[in-house]
Amino acid sequence: MKKTSLIAALFVCASAAHSAEPDRAETASTDRTAGEQPVDQSKLSFGGDIRLRTVHFDHIPYNLGTDARGGVNNFQRYRTRLWGELQASDNLMFRVRAVNEFRTYQDPDTTKSWDPLDEIVLDNLFVDWKAGSWNLRAGRQDLIYGTGKLILDGTPKDGSRTIYFDAVKASCTGFENTTIDFLGLYTKAEDPLAIHSEDRDLTGKQSAAYNGAEAGGGIYIQNNSIKKLPLEAYYLIKTQEEAWTSPFTGVLHDDQDRHTIGARFMPKFSEKLDGNLELAYQTGSGISACMIDGQLNCHFDGDMKPCLSLGWYHLSGDDPSSSTDESWNPLWARWPQYSELYVYSFDTEGAGRWSNLSMPHVDLTVNPCSKLKTSLVVGYMFAPEDDGIGGGHNRGLLTTLWNRFTLKENILTEGDKLTGHLLLEMIDPGNYYSSTQQDDTALFARLELSYAF
Repeated sequence: MKKTSLIAALFVCASAAHSAEPDRAETASTDRTAGEQPVDQSKLSFGGDIRLRTVHFDHIPYNLGTDARGGVNNFQRYRTRLWGELQASDNLMFRVRAVNEFRTYQDPDTTKSWDPLDEIVLDNLFVDWKAGSWNLRAGRQDLIYGTGKLILDGTPKDGSRTIYFDAVKASCTGFENTTIDFLGLYTKAEDPLAIHSEDRDLTGKQSAAYNGAEAGGGIYIQNNSIKKLPLEAYYLIKTQEEAWTSPFTGVLHDDQDRHTIGARFMPKFSEKLDGNLELAYQTGSGISACMIDGQLNCHFDGDMKPCLSLGWYHLSGDDPSSSTDESWNPLWARWPQYSELYVYSFDTEGAGRWSNLSMPHVDLTVNPCSKLKTSLVVGYMFAPEDDGIGGGHNRGLLTTLWNRFTLKENILTEGDKLTGHLLLEMIDPGNYYSSTQQDDTALFARLELSYAF
């Protein structure tokens, strides 16, 4: 048996036994804490996770008057990951992680199901080198900054299978209470390292295959000099890489370099009151767009640790009567953000392309027990620009209910964990959409189990 076939078979066997996959923000968190297996005096460590996710959704509205992905969808996603890390010295580390995911579909009844011997992707493959106050990480890596409103997912089209960036990150910690990261990003839409490649477009810029790249970089500063007011500031540039025209709306995208400047403040008013405020502005040749993401959190006493939050998320939209492009570009943040349901609604302008949205929202989080966390979000969504088929601004009322749970720890090995979640979402579409769409409530449900070792 060929080496690649043997590797694929191992992944499939593991996936058939247990499987699961978290949302993208969870995917990006470090996996070294679960089931790390030290070898050779902790110089070599390895682990993995196996995940199963089943999804149902229907009546998710497009701004063109049709339903996302043809209407009702029922499918499963099976993902397996294995990783290894070599700490060659105090200053030098190597890391690799391999991913396999395949899917099965019940609705729609198509040939879209992926072969269990699907491609294997190396979504981590980097070297980490430290020298004094500098740390250099080069290669394929996960990157998350802030709440993920600008940098989180370099491969949005494959969902949460991968979120990697092909990047170089140089971090400087030579200033007190300050970290400065210098970033260079160049991620190809089609993965050149995939084993048994399916030639997938990982950026989802348009319905036809795209073989360009997501490129850019910038500087990101994090400062904790004021303990009650941590802050972040950044300058990012996303460069033109094969401009493209939406086949749905005819809008030309990514034909100019886009510069983004912004800041994020995390005030701690007291032990019970804190917040988050991020402001960003985009400019370039004929470009003027903005983002506001704010939230105030109030923590209450009690066994369930309740937290009540008030927030507002605003992304500018393009005014068709002006020659300026005012449409917010989410850069490398084309992931579900506030809604796993509503992210599908933006498919007409490319996977997860959040823009032209303003959403005041109320959030409530409680912990009924130590192994269960429940979060409820209710938000009213409207479009600053009425470019939908219905001619109005009201996108609809969004309700999201998350239940995250831990079933068991230390099952087979020390540090392993069996977790999961149940997510339910609903949108009552408004006059941004057609009268037919307004008659249908959009629904989304997902159940996940995940075993990490």
